[in-house]
Amino acid sequence: MDWISVTSLALVDAINPCTLAIQIILLSSLLATKGRKSVLIGGILFSLSIYAMYFLYGVGILTFLYVLGIDWIIRYILKILLIVLAFFEILAYVRYKPGMVSMEMPLKLRPIAKKILSSVENPLIAIPAAILCSVLLLPCSSGPYAVMLMMIKTLNNFFLQTVAMIYYNFLFIIPMLLITFLIYFGTKPKKVMEWRNKHIKEIHLISGILLLLVFFLV
Repeated sequence: MDWISVTSLALVDAINPCTLAIQIILLSSLLATKGRKSVLIGGILFSLSIYAMYFLYGVGILTFLYVLGIDWIIRYILKILLIVLAFFEILAYVRYKPGMVSMEMPLKLRPIAKKILSSVENPLIAIPAAILCSVLLLPCSSGPYAVMLMMIKTLNNFFLQTVAMIYYNFLFIIPMLLITFLIYFGTKPKKVMEWRNKHIKEIHLISGILLLLVFFLV
């Protein structure tokens, strides 16, 4: 098991600007309607629900890969996918514009996600909201996850595959939990969003570098 590659891919997913924006919209709504306690409960429930959904996605994709039986070309698919993802992430750093082809949510899906999350007034509603948003997040976060799943497919070891998915998805939700605690302890959602917008190009650059690292490790 190449844990450096798994960790790098998980970090690319974790620092995804798309994911950060989703979380901030949800917590802003809860803070405005119910207060900080709801932010803590809703943020944790949202993060854990996203975790569960992505774990299930992983099981489904792995099963699909087993059905296809394409072990002999997986290495080539991995290389091509990594180069394509790295290219678009670095391009996003050089010539950034919202909604461009990188690991960001397409512009058409953003109003849907915002409508779902900005209407959340009960922290328990964070669970179905997370389930819906996990589908909307797939276009902007499925790349690194798909690469990781193809990597662990070659292991043909159910235990290691399960551990890898548990580990990957734990790293994936760390920023969600971090943002939850920051806002709960007094950081304004607007400040978090401003930081995200200010450093969005650098986030894409870091993602591109990590993807290139995995390319050379695979």
